[in-house]
Amino acid sequence: MTTVPGPPIATGRTAVIYEWIPGQVLKVFTDVLGTEAASLEVRNSEQAFELGITPIRCHGVVALEDGRIGVAFDRLHGAALTTVAERRPYLIPSVARRLAHVHAFIHSTTGQAFRDICDIAVNLLDTEAFAPLTVVERDDLRTHIHAMPSGNAVLHLDFHPLNVFEHGEGLATIDWQSTASGDPAADVAATIVLFTEAEPFPGISTLQRIVYQSVQRLMLRSYLAEYQRLTGIGPDRITPWMTTARVLRLGWLDVESERDALLKRICADTLRSAR
Repeated sequence: MTTVPGPPIATGRTAVIYEWIPGQVLKVFTDVLGTEAASLEVRNSEQAFELGITPIRCHGVVALEDGRIGVAFDRLHGAALTTVAERRPYLIPSVARRLAHVHAFIHSTTGQAFRDICDIAVNLLDTEAFAPLTVVERDDLRTHIHAMPSGNAVLHLDFHPLNVFEHGEGLATIDWQSTASGDPAADVAATIVLFTEAEPFPGISTLQRIVYQSVQRLMLRSYLAEYQRLTGIGPDRITPWMTTARVLRLGWLDVESERDALLKRICADTLRSAR
């Protein structure tokens, strides 16, 4: 199927969401990602739908007339949890608790159809993002990652309130491209990195950044407390996964403004674990 999408309705770091046929939207990837990313998103999204951890159905790959590749999805009918919190700041703790409930639900599902998180992270060490590291440093990282606890839970690995929407009478999680299987604590560590170490939005003002980060800190505290209450998983299990979470963030996106800080933290983490 080759055609032209409607007007854009949302823009992210790696894709743009367009109007599509009635009841659907089209996620079009940047040139950097293209066909491989689209195919992976289709496979993971279909599996997530079949497992019942998202109500959003994937309708397959679409080739556009300009050569870009997209993936069609059911249209969402509500606001992202980030938007809910921004509109009514007094609901931030409640929104964070809802986020924790969704994450715990995802982790209650077995994800054997997805790639193992440790295998993904180790493979990323051979990408250009890790070129500044020495051979010894990369070998130490491989050893560290391979030593992490195993697991078979579904891990979203891009789980934050912009990827969870009010939809129908419940909530819907989107963006399953990075999904893996493993220890749930690894996914929580990835969420912590997104909240605390990822660049918020390119081009925002200093004041906007301060406000955004303040809201993020409040939401993260409430989310972590509720997640631990629901699952029993706390800092003792989550903290050891921070290195792997940083490897994933750097290896997948390699955001220039994040690169140096992530590399420093990754190396520092590895030195501590080797002692």
